[in-house]
Amino acid sequence: MRVNFTLLGGRAFIAPVGYVGSKWVAYKAACDDAGAQFFAGPPKGQKASLGAVPALVRALTTVGFEPMCSPELDAAVKADTAAAMSDSHAAEARSAAVDEALRAKGLALYPFQKSGVAWLAPRKAGLLADEMGLGKTVQAILALPDGAPVLVVAPAVAKGVWRREFAKWRPEFTVRMLSGRGSFAWPVQGEVVIVNYDILPATLSQDLLPGTVVIADEAHALKNSKAQRTRKFRAISEAVRKAGGRVWLLTATPMLNRAPELWTVLNAAGLAGEAFGNWPKFCALFGGREGRYGMEWSGRVGPEAGDLLRRVSLRRLRTDVLPDLPTKVYKDIPMNNLSASCKKLCDEVLAKMEKAQATLENFHSVAFEEMSRARAALATAKIPSLVDLIEDFEAQDEPVVVFSAHRAPIDILREREGWAVIMGGTPNDERTKIEEAFQRGELKGVGATIEAGGVAITLTRAHHAVFVDQEWTPALNAQAEDRICRIGQTRGVVISRLVAEHELDRRVADLLDTKQALINASVEESVVTDIAAPVFEAVDLPVGDTSVVAKSVAAVAGSKDIVAGDKKPRRAAVSPQEKWAERALLVLTAHDSDHAMEENGVGFNRMDTGFGHALAAQISSGLTDKQWESAIRMCRKYCGQVGQCPKDEVQSE
Repeated sequence: MRVNFTLLGGRAFIAPVGYVGSKWVAYKAACDDAGAQFFAGPPKGQKASLGAVPALVRALTTVGFEPMCSPELDAAVKADTAAAMSDSHAAEARSAAVDEALRAKGLALYPFQKSGVAWLAPRKAGLLADEMGLGKTVQAILALPDGAPVLVVAPAVAKGVWRREFAKWRPEFTVRMLSGRGSFAWPVQGEVVIVNYDILPATLSQDLLPGTVVIADEAHALKNSKAQRTRKFRAISEAVRKAGGRVWLLTATPMLNRAPELWTVLNAAGLAGEAFGNWPKFCALFGGREGRYGMEWSGRVGPEAGDLLRRVSLRRLRTDVLPDLPTKVYKDIPMNNLSASCKKLCDEVLAKMEKAQATLENFHSVAFEEMSRARAALATAKIPSLVDLIEDFEAQDEPVVVFSAHRAPIDILREREGWAVIMGGTPNDERTKIEEAFQRGELKGVGATIEAGGVAITLTRAHHAVFVDQEWTPALNAQAEDRICRIGQTRGVVISRLVAEHELDRRVADLLDTKQALINASVEESVVTDIAAPVFEAVDLPVGDTSVVAKSVAAVAGSKDIVAGDKKPRRAAVSPQEKWAERALLVLTAHDSDHAMEENGVGFNRMDTGFGHALAAQISSGLTDKQWESAIRMCRKYCGQVGQCPKDEVQSE
């Protein structure tokens, strides 16, 4: 049976000619293995990346199909392969040049970093998920094409780190760091623009250059699909990828807490479908089902999750790639000096949990305020034990870092001689001064709240970290741990946790251990211990007549009007309503990257998704009068997402 491959929107569109029948299972398996996604149309079929075409052609041939590629797709695949080869070779040359310069100083890039650069450089989208402290920043910087426009989106506290690293590794780039709402701007050729997530714009300007590279640092910040920062970043990501650019995600914790967060983070670069196929398949893989109050997740993970995630991500662990770097040793330090009032409060919380038959996992829905008060009281009660422990470290002249989810234990350290603290209100330049002073040996210790001190600093002079208490999210705690367990650490790392002799605190510690086990069963299973250099095969595709689907593909791509019988010229938006509809189409398509497969309250509904995406694909070449009318009428349904349509102008003629 013939299977036609054509070019649609920069990707391969695949559709069998006729009824597949008994061969459907083999056809679907081949498409799934290549990361092809179902496209509801019009026309209906599968879509895949250009890089997946050779493998998919081979797979379909093996199971008895006859693939046939259009000349346009063949040319696009060859051009894509040539560009990937060029990017990879250029990245390898940069790594070699940097390595040579470092060797003159007695230093060198690690082999795994060179491999990471070669893996990332040719990719239009990808997730670099190396464990914290392994140098994701330098790998991304070295992988960048020469002279590319680069947009780095990072937490505010990490912006200075990126500026410093660009000056160190790629000084040929001009770096511009933006602050404040309304300051967003696209980079020009050879420029790096660094912004934080909080100042991403609601609407995008038109001066986006083709080939722009977007790097999302600490990309787990995009875990909430309903958050404004996630929606704004998705719009940027969609625009950049449509303009032939790249979107790279960097995070050691793509799943902070729950399985849906992994899907949302990957979707920020359009990778979720490529990795897992579709939302229902993802739910089946991660034990998700519709419950009484929304989606419920069993915590079980299918064994193939790691293999599927490796399609779009690269993750290496410290223990695998740096065997000489000290690993972590964990120990719990019990303390039993709770005050009567603290013990009473904890007892009351446990009693309410038992009465409501609640677990710690769902306790927030039962008595969030009581739990918060109990945890704050426990943190305060641990202060005397913390002070005793710190005095022991000081007596041995041993530097130490102290973390807490609450401010009270860290506030105690603020006035202690030889100590400095980092909390939410600490200015970025002050953070840098504290980091440098500690590393020079001028401070006995550093205290930090976990969220404020868990990113963008290196404190490897210490090999002891003490957690008074921890955040509910295991990944945040792991990020904090890795402030001391990073490249540059020369001793064994010991992570101590203060645990009160009370059932409530012990249960919290057990819950965090359970959550970490879930993460290990999915994200950690995608770890690779070795990565071969990219192989770019000679592309020799079967090319022929694909006219059976060519007409419907051409209609979607914009070579014919969507509105039947309308042959009027195309034009750009003119009226306020048309300009509003233009922006609305781009916003809705950016939010609807899964083509309404997930009922998530954003993007188009199932009825409008095909038509909406088709209209949006033609905006650059203009729409007809009827299409502008249809766009305005359709987008008015979605004013909750895109705002109200301007009132109709009064025509004077």
